[in-house]
Amino acid sequence: SSKTPSMTDTDPSLSGAMAPMKQREEDKKGSDVGFTSKRARKRQMRRKMKEKVGKRHKITKTKIPRGFKLFQFDDPAEARYTVSGRLRHANPYMFEYIAAAKRRWFGRELLEIYSTEFLAYTKEYYKKAIETGRITVNGEKVPTNYLLTNGDKIKHTVHRHEPPICSDEIKVCFEDDDVVVVSKPSSLPMHPCGRYRHNSLLYILGKERKQGLHMVHRLDRLTSGLVVLAKRPEVAARLSKEIREGGVAKTYLARVRGCFPEKGKDEDKTVIVKAPIACADKRIGRQVCGPAAEEVARKETEKRQGQTELKREKWEQILKPSETHFQRVDYDGCTSLVKCMPKTGRTHQIRVHLQHLGYPIANDPCYGGSLFESNALPPYGGLPAKEDGSNVDADEKSGGKEIGISRARQGEGRGIPITRKIPAELELLIEMKDDLCGECKSGSYWTNPRRHCSHIWLHALSYTKQPQPHITEGTGVGVGWSFNVPRPIWAEEGFDSKLACSSPLEHDPNFLLRER
Repeated sequence: SSKTPSMTDTDPSLSGAMAPMKQREEDKKGSDVGFTSKRARKRQMRRKMKEKVGKRHKITKTKIPRGFKLFQFDDPAEARYTVSGRLRHANPYMFEYIAAAKRRWFGRELLEIYSTEFLAYTKEYYKKAIETGRITVNGEKVPTNYLLTNGDKIKHTVHRHEPPICSDEIKVCFEDDDVVVVSKPSSLPMHPCGRYRHNSLLYILGKERKQGLHMVHRLDRLTSGLVVLAKRPEVAARLSKEIREGGVAKTYLARVRGCFPEKGKDEDKTVIVKAPIACADKRIGRQVCGPAAEEVARKETEKRQGQTELKREKWEQILKPSETHFQRVDYDGCTSLVKCMPKTGRTHQIRVHLQHLGYPIANDPCYGGSLFESNALPPYGGLPAKEDGSNVDADEKSGGKEIGISRARQGEGRGIPITRKIPAELELLIEMKDDLCGECKSGSYWTNPRRHCSHIWLHALSYTKQPQPHITEGTGVGVGWSFNVPRPIWAEEGFDSKLACSSPLEHDPNFLLRER
């Protein structure tokens, strides 16, 4: 019987520990010594395929500023702001929305898709945008009746306006080689979301510090106080995990309506709320707890009975366990100052639990409170109007432009014309017009009468992590740390809450929740 020679019989130099390495070298050279094993042939085949793919598809990487990889960020240095009084305006700018064609769009006309699925603009606007090249497919101008196919990439270039925010200073309370701890003002979102982009904490700090920062945790737009930002992604991941796993004690301050109980059920000074939270309306982000949350969970479960097991498992977490401890600090005859210590980190947890107790945050119009003159941002024009129609803070000699609107639009009467004077420093923004922009044409950015909430009496005061044994320095795993920020004005002694709550305003709670 014939015997197939082995590799070591054919080439004695391949015997011993060096045989595999030398065999791989022979494979690379394409040697015909002996025979090629099945594993070596597979290696050669994979290598050739990689070379072909590499030549066919050259991948070019776009350099993204450090710290701006979680979102589609522009360069923060390109953001431009105009501060007028107590408001910070983001200058209008051009922005590109990019989307890949979805399966349900295949074979449909481009204009029909935009007019039925993207309702932010009118059909007439989309028609003009396609005809002028503001909306392109695969980087090319197309007709309005273009039929989308698989692989198409749509780009929509818009003239973007952002709502103003309060111009309060972002104070840096602590900084080392790992983290930056700031006191976030109210009305400022953490990151780009909804209508906010340049007017967000990460963008403003990125422009001021010329440094990308990474988020460790989040605060609501209306909530002020402590925010921990990491300078490196690995530090952000580590601190975020510590907070998520409940190893960090968080303390907030809130001013609620009425006299908050001084003692709990067990004659203890701490009032404990353990009530699961559920999202009742995902469109506006409304959260509920208690029996209302259980009803939401029941309805959601009934809707998804016919879905796959994977989707059912996803929706089993509709009711999210949550726990918050409360302690009364002070009562001034109108409102109570309460210390809040959340043990879990659910969306709007403190606000929902205080409403559940019957003591909502006094100026939180989203969860049982009221909108007052003291915490309402003026219309987008920037300054509230006097009875005679002029601005409260506008200089009569500043030469500001005047824009006429009616009191009927403000809910102050029927058709009574008033005039709002635009400060001189904002005239440049009015001149930044775009021919296709609906807001520029209508002037709605300046004449929009809706008053939206600028802040609520909820403040993140401190975050503390207890150290583990034998570790006493740095901010690494097992290390104890504590960050604090100053109290807000409404939490200091002598604050007159009666005066601040003396002028309630009518509001649309759905609109305010969308702007949360």
